[in-house]
Amino acid sequence: MSRFNIIFLLTFIGLLIWITLFQPSAVGRIQTGAMVFLRPFIKASNELDGSINALGSESLSPAQLREKLSAVGQDRDRLKLEVIQLDELLAENNQLRQALQYREKSPLALVATRVISRKPSHWYNTVVIDKGSSAGVVVDSPVIIPMGDEAGLVGKISEVIGPDSAVVLLLTDEMCLVSAKLQNSQEQGILNGQRGAISTLPNLKLRYLSKEAVAIPGQKVISSGTGELFPANLILGEVVSLSLGIIDAEAVVKPSVNFDDLVDVFVILPADRAKDQPAAAPPARFAPPSPSEPTAPPAPPVP
Repeated sequence: MSRFNIIFLLTFIGLLIWITLFQPSAVGRIQTGAMVFLRPFIKASNELDGSINALGSESLSPAQLREKLSAVGQDRDRLKLEVIQLDELLAENNQLRQALQYREKSPLALVATRVISRKPSHWYNTVVIDKGSSAGVVVDSPVIIPMGDEAGLVGKISEVIGPDSAVVLLLTDEMCLVSAKLQNSQEQGILNGQRGAISTLPNLKLRYLSKEAVAIPGQKVISSGTGELFPANLILGEVVSLSLGIIDAEAVVKPSVNFDDLVDVFVILPADRAKDQPAAAPPARFAPPSPSEPTAPPAPPVP
């Protein structure tokens, strides 16, 4: 035993002997004072014991814990799903708002339509939309998608299945040919897609450029309007690279339209394309002079 413990033990024994020498009334007063001093500690100890006992009585079995964890996990997954759905709704509302704004500003008469199906084997070749002959859709009608204040070319109608459906030949298909030009340039050529792997978005080819063509990576490629099938200034893509041949040049173009996320698109009706052409001035009509009135001589030429 250490010296400190021996001193404490002797002190404690001396206090007990000293207290026993007191009168009974003095001992009672000492006990009362000690109880008053120790009451808060005793109360806190009792409350702590009660809490521990209550906690022990509410303990859950492993099966109950697993059940509660499973319920919490389900609630978490449900909340995550709701957040994803809200984000999708917000993005769709923004797209629809932009589409409506473009439709109001566009001089073209557009019919809104939605992609309803596409075949995995022809993912980048065709899609089916929910508008057909009843909406005025005909073969070769251009299909576009709003891109801010401009529009990107999706493709053209290749087949009208019925009154409420039609097939769109996408710009990425090699059979979709578009007269195109480099933006801010006089260089023009023919743009079309190329068949590629389903897992990768095929690039476009801008062929028949002049050998002196200069194309900067990132430069926009737009429709030229030549041929009157596609309106001018539709966004087609951006230049990736340029290769010079013996007699001409060819550019690789990255499409601007995200063909994986096609949902709402617009079809340009043929009648509206005709309206966009400037109308010819009607011939002037001159009233014949009255036989009873002399014809005025012609005015002399102005020097």
